[in-house]
Amino acid sequence: MTAVHMGYVDAPMAAHADGPKLLPAELVTTVYDAVEAGEHEVLADELTVQVKSAVSGPVEAPYPDLHSTNA
Repeated sequence: MTAVHMGYVDAPMAAHADGPKLLPAELVTTVYDAVEAGEHEVLADELTVQVKSAVSGPVEAPYPDLHSTNA
């Protein structure tokens, strides 16, 4: 099993979204290569790499205002 994490893909479902979008062919190639390599997780674009990094650290990292509430 391989988990795939991605931002927007240039498809009708994301037509309303602004910002960078993956081309479907790029996503398929990335996922196929990961499955073939036996990887369990795919971070398909820079957005998902940044999000995973942010949520893997302390909660204060993405929310700097929380630092001031610690006693």
